[in-house]
Amino acid sequence: MYMGIDLGTTNTVVSRSFVDADGRLITEVVQLGQMYQDNWEKFSTLPSMIYFDGDQYYVGREAKRQREWDREHVITNSKRFMGTSHTWNIDGQVLEAKDVAAMVLQHCKKTIEREGNMNYETVVITVPASFNPEQIEDTMKAAKQAGFQDDQIKIRHEPTAALLSFIDGEVKKSRQDRYLDLSRRKRIMVFDLGGGTCDISIIDVQAGDKEMCFQEVAIGRYQELGGIDFDNRLALGLLNRYFKENQILEGTVSDREKNEMFVKLLLAAETIKEKLTSVINAKLSMAEGGQIDKDSISVKHNIPQFYNGRPFRIQITKAEYDEYTKDLYIDTNVHYKKFEDMEKHKNIITIIRKTLEDYNINKASIDYVFMTGGMSQFPTVQEKISEYVGKPVIVPENPMDAVARGASIYQYYKVREESLAQEKEASEKFVDSMMLAEAVMLDMKEGLPRVIIPKKTVVPYSGEIRGEFTISSPSGIKLDIYIGENEWDSSMRIQKSLEKPFNFPVQTGTPFDIEYTINENKAIEMKIIVQGARREEVEVSIRSDIRIKEQDYNIVIDE
Repeated sequence: MYMGIDLGTTNTVVSRSFVDADGRLITEVVQLGQMYQDNWEKFSTLPSMIYFDGDQYYVGREAKRQREWDREHVITNSKRFMGTSHTWNIDGQVLEAKDVAAMVLQHCKKTIEREGNMNYETVVITVPASFNPEQIEDTMKAAKQAGFQDDQIKIRHEPTAALLSFIDGEVKKSRQDRYLDLSRRKRIMVFDLGGGTCDISIIDVQAGDKEMCFQEVAIGRYQELGGIDFDNRLALGLLNRYFKENQILEGTVSDREKNEMFVKLLLAAETIKEKLTSVINAKLSMAEGGQIDKDSISVKHNIPQFYNGRPFRIQITKAEYDEYTKDLYIDTNVHYKKFEDMEKHKNIITIIRKTLEDYNINKASIDYVFMTGGMSQFPTVQEKISEYVGKPVIVPENPMDAVARGASIYQYYKVREESLAQEKEASEKFVDSMMLAEAVMLDMKEGLPRVIIPKKTVVPYSGEIRGEFTISSPSGIKLDIYIGENEWDSSMRIQKSLEKPFNFPVQTGTPFDIEYTINENKAIEMKIIVQGARREEVEVSIRSDIRIKEQDYNIVIDE
């Protein structure tokens, strides 16, 4: 049994793959039990939300339902805060994003173990390709908090997993029935627009009878852009519309009332988006030649008791929806000076342009755009990206579960390859690579940071720096670890600071060496060796402008 978990910002999906009696690989989405309106029901998706009710907490549908009634006790979109110091305080219980992720993963684990015939050795958990080592470290910690063992956990990139799910289906078809001819390399841009994050990978793919190869050639920088941003834009637009239509003047509504109205509209916006997507796609499937006037299609939604006991009856067309959210499609052509500026100007086109520019890739070299994630189903998103890239767009049949399916399929291929190699049968190769979206740098406060792991590095990777750094203070050593494009990147961010007070004075100017590795899960380990002193193992305190915590780094004082 091969397990895969798509730990999403909005929804989490679990998939399993197994070989049946006829030797065929079967992939299924695991139905996850969860409380919903006082009933225990099973669903294919688990909302990545937690509702706290006194000493109890609920994961999934009930938490999603409680957003309207008890929002202060519901945590949503926590994935956006992985790798940061952000916390939630729920009735005195302080939680970080990794703690929330652990609750979601533990719910998945319990469901898997409750079901019969689900023995597994490894679980593949997916993350955005642009996640940095700190964010992945939080994901690993969450998995271990949930009860998974170190040697059980594999981390893979979401875009590659989604594409693998599609390619696996393609290679199982007869050659004449395949959508893609993969006998020659195809360059595919994977655009994964989920509930809270936008992830882009450009992957070279080739698949034959005995080999399947996925090579990442570009990764977009981490972008907090997703369905929640579309919902926010629509909610704000509808609020302004309500004020205008009902002639409500500024200042006559308190901030508390406006906030309550906005929360109701935010929940309504999610439903409206889903309704529009469903109706448009249904009409497209029924229309001859696939041609319809999409802009005029409308849906209705009613919010009872919206304001002063009155309802808000909403009717909105696709054209109106696009107008409310138009800034999320417009490339402002801004060259960011700071990483935080991405938040002000985020849209689905700029992230593509920036990725192509950063890796010097011409749009003409891309053969297809593969779209996954919940927002990929919205027609305007597909249209704008197809228009910009100028290549055919592929949307999988079930974009919501493509990542989870690919995660479980990945482990099947890895195990099969290793098994055949051990049995010395005709070899089958499954090749995939994970690369870093940004460089990892060290700064000793002596000038520009020193790149130790360059952007585009394929993991695992190891390196060392001999004699380049010297002790600047006899009392201790301090290293700042940065993430960014390179040492000249004005938008680089400090990830953590490593501080170690010496147990005895070390002469200023004494050289020290650094040895470091980054494993296949993008976890960094580091060792520092100070020359000219007696050997001594010491603990290292890691302090960060992002989080204060202890880490398993070590410094060796060597003779």
